[in-house]
Amino acid sequence: MNNLSIRHLSIRIILSAFLIFNIDVVSQAQQHKNYAKKNTAGTDTLFNLFRSPPASAKPRVYWFWEYNRVTKAGITRDLTQFKAKGISGVNLICTGGYAGKEPLPGVPFLGKQWRALFRYAVSEANKLHIEIGFNLAGGWTMMGPSVTKDNAMKKVESAELRVAGPAKFSGTLPQPKMIDGYYHDIMVQAFPLPDSTKSIDPKTILNLTAQLDASGHFEWNVPEGKWVILRSGYTLTGHPWSKWKAYPEGDTFKGGEGYEIDYLSRAALDDYFAHLGKTVIAELKKAGAHLDYLWSDSWECGKLTWTQDFPGQFNRFRGYDLNAYMPALAGYNVVNADVSARFRDDFDRTIQDCIAENYYGHFEGLCHQHGMKVGNEAGGPNDIPPQDVLKNFGHCDILSGEFWVNGHYNSPDGYNKDRFNRLNLKQTATAAHVYGKPQAQAEAFTQQEQDRTHWSLGPSDLKPYANDAFCEGINRLMLHQATCQPPSDGKPGYEFCAGQHFTPNITWWEQSPAFFSYLSRCQYMLQQGKFVGDVCFYLGERPPLLAPPKYNIPSLGPGYDCDYSNPEVLLSRMTVKNGRIVLPDGMSYKLLVLQNCTSPLQEIAKQVGAYQSLSVSSVPSDAMSLSVIKKIRELVNLGATVVGAPPDISAELKNYPECDTEVRKIAAEIWGDLDGKTRTERRLGKGRVIWGKTPREVLLEDGLAPDFSFTGQAEKPDQFDYIHRTDKETDIYFVINRTNRRQVSAFTFRVAGKQPEIWNAVTGKTQLAAAYRQENGRSTLPLELDAFGSCFIVFRKPVALNAKGEAESNFPQLKEMQKLDGVWKAIFDTQWGGPAKAEFPELVSWTKRPEEGIKYYSGTATYTKTFDLSRGADSKGTHKPGKIFLDLGEVKNVAEVRLNGKKLGILWCAPWRVEITNAVKPTGNILEVDVINLWANRVVGDLNLPKEKRFTKTHDAFRFDMLRGSTPLLESGLLGPVRVYSGND
Repeated sequence: MNNLSIRHLSIRIILSAFLIFNIDVVSQAQQHKNYAKKNTAGTDTLFNLFRSPPASAKPRVYWFWEYNRVTKAGITRDLTQFKAKGISGVNLICTGGYAGKEPLPGVPFLGKQWRALFRYAVSEANKLHIEIGFNLAGGWTMMGPSVTKDNAMKKVESAELRVAGPAKFSGTLPQPKMIDGYYHDIMVQAFPLPDSTKSIDPKTILNLTAQLDASGHFEWNVPEGKWVILRSGYTLTGHPWSKWKAYPEGDTFKGGEGYEIDYLSRAALDDYFAHLGKTVIAELKKAGAHLDYLWSDSWECGKLTWTQDFPGQFNRFRGYDLNAYMPALAGYNVVNADVSARFRDDFDRTIQDCIAENYYGHFEGLCHQHGMKVGNEAGGPNDIPPQDVLKNFGHCDILSGEFWVNGHYNSPDGYNKDRFNRLNLKQTATAAHVYGKPQAQAEAFTQQEQDRTHWSLGPSDLKPYANDAFCEGINRLMLHQATCQPPSDGKPGYEFCAGQHFTPNITWWEQSPAFFSYLSRCQYMLQQGKFVGDVCFYLGERPPLLAPPKYNIPSLGPGYDCDYSNPEVLLSRMTVKNGRIVLPDGMSYKLLVLQNCTSPLQEIAKQVGAYQSLSVSSVPSDAMSLSVIKKIRELVNLGATVVGAPPDISAELKNYPECDTEVRKIAAEIWGDLDGKTRTERRLGKGRVIWGKTPREVLLEDGLAPDFSFTGQAEKPDQFDYIHRTDKETDIYFVINRTNRRQVSAFTFRVAGKQPEIWNAVTGKTQLAAAYRQENGRSTLPLELDAFGSCFIVFRKPVALNAKGEAESNFPQLKEMQKLDGVWKAIFDTQWGGPAKAEFPELVSWTKRPEEGIKYYSGTATYTKTFDLSRGADSKGTHKPGKIFLDLGEVKNVAEVRLNGKKLGILWCAPWRVEITNAVKPTGNILEVDVINLWANRVVGDLNLPKEKRFTKTHDAFRFDMLRGSTPLLESGLLGPVRVYSGND
């Protein structure tokens, strides 16, 4: 080929490359135009419902009837305001627990007035299409004056007498502990006194119950030797919250006080439902109204260990008689220490099964029988008995955890990011995933701490807690809480003893739709498709069965997500398809991990350490029931990858000791010659078993990269978090910044061949990512997230597997045009003690002003300023092509912006920035900023004033010093600096 030909060929190549480049640029530009056109035309359902979420995606609220102090006017106001502001449901709970030191009287519970108000409330909710539930209780859980001692919570107690024979014993046996005058015998047993090195041979245990008469008199011809006479019986639990008292002694109300029911007994629930449940149902029929669900709130009443038919229940669930092993409950070893420990595990498992089936399962059946759904907080959060929480949740339609916001103001990170404050959220989400429930709910933002409980947190403070909950898998928030009260009570009103308070009385209520819209958009997106998790951890069989928070499994590490399985899910819902463990509702996992066959992981042992009624071992268990190991064998043969060590013994005593032999035999068949050190992997059937490698190592060796990663993840893995959902055609990632500073980083997602989109749940705006690259099955794009910022990354439209955007950034690059310095004028509301007019030479917190009317002010103040647009924009004094933004710097706590009379929106979180392109003019701009703070400062100020001089109407004093005259004031107002920025499109 001559030089001329080469030159012509080179020119053609250059021209071709140029044309391809320009076609690609034009194509990308056209994509952005088509994307905007499609969204504007309203043909994109996902986008449309993201912008305006349906009722199913909106937050609900706990609606407290404190001491049943409610009126029709208060009911109407609350429900219409909830509807208007974006709350789509209420959970009606009648309770006590006022924040003040003295309660205010209400109508008698279940009396004529109460029934009329209840019918009215449900009817109004139905008319407004507001979802409504009712907590079937005289307080938190099922308690009240109808609960007899026979139907109340019980526990086993024992007392012993040591005697020597041969001799005739005639006398009264020691009385086991009795509470509230209630005690019944279970049995009397006698056995030779074991020495410190021996255990009891069950063949030597005598049942002498017949020798005990009703008065406690006992006669027995004692054989030769030293003997123990063990008297076992049951009494009430005596837990402080197993019998609720009315205020001021307790936190319920007149007509609600009484014992909690026996949650191990179907009969106790039937009796309670006949008393309260059918009463409520009858009132609904009178009103021609309906409840959407009945509710059972959090378990806070301690451990129970007996019910009248417990021996029969034990035999039904465990398959053997418990009588011979009863001395093990009194601290003796029957057969040996191992057998006794296994019996105690079987005993606790029976408690778990009774709670799951006789309470949660039976309650589910009763609700469905009467045309209602059922909801509960089955996992605590505190002082719980042995429970299989996932199994409990399997028996409900609305499953809920909860999270608190205590410690917010003492945290150096801007919020309390300790995941153990949200310890039962992951297990709630897991239950939803593995039992096929579309929504996982959480009681949200509960708070109770000195100086900070009431009206002390704004929406920007709450946002990081919501973000964390969403990343744990929660997709439905039940706001805690709103107290129903007469409008005549004034503001802020009389409240429950724990925050937050989401009522029309709060200072930022009129601006609340902006915050609620954020929650709704997040929840809508997180209700789409299925959760993506690579690993399912089997929790084992040792009670209690609890799942730890996200990222508390070091062997998995960041970037991968997981679920947990209990025995029921593993045995009845798991199978294998294409090498993945699958569940009937579409969930699937790459690995099934046997966490050393143990439920109480070290992390779980830590989290339940605060549960006063539980002592949890962190030592791994080497036990597995015969039914479970057979299922493991089946899954592996079908193609599953199972990671973990083999069991050595059976997890139960049924058919002991043959059960141990059978478990070892099947374990040898599955694990073969693996030793977890030099030999770590073995094929069996279509699958494999791995022992001695972490789940992360297995995933990486299999070529499955982390689902989510970011620059610097290894050094600071907790700076960002994510959750991933998919419906096979669309992948949705929610990404959050867990720090209180703006961060820029490159994020990588395990998706390719789809165009990334960036969706902002604060503004409702969406855009195609202009800067990204895709390679090796993953997509990387730069993101800029403000303090506690978040966004959704959505992958939908097909593109080439190696596609990339041509831009350098996905966000406008801002350039400061000017700073709005100088004097700001402000108007305060004199009704709340503020001055009619004030000036701020510089922007500072109201609490730094000398005027008490500003220092203690709560409510809305309007700042005004006139300014000309900087002539630095261009020679004509107008802005260059692009966009112009107003940045308020920092605001405490909410702002509403108007420029030249045009409303520009509500700002409630960082960035405190709004676009002003279409409102700003070269000169004579009039800026108005309504700034709304919180009630706490005015209430604190009023607590230092005589009652007749106070501006607020609330409690004279607060229980537990939750607010007091010395409570530190909260920063308030427009803090700035306020700047104007220009930015490219």
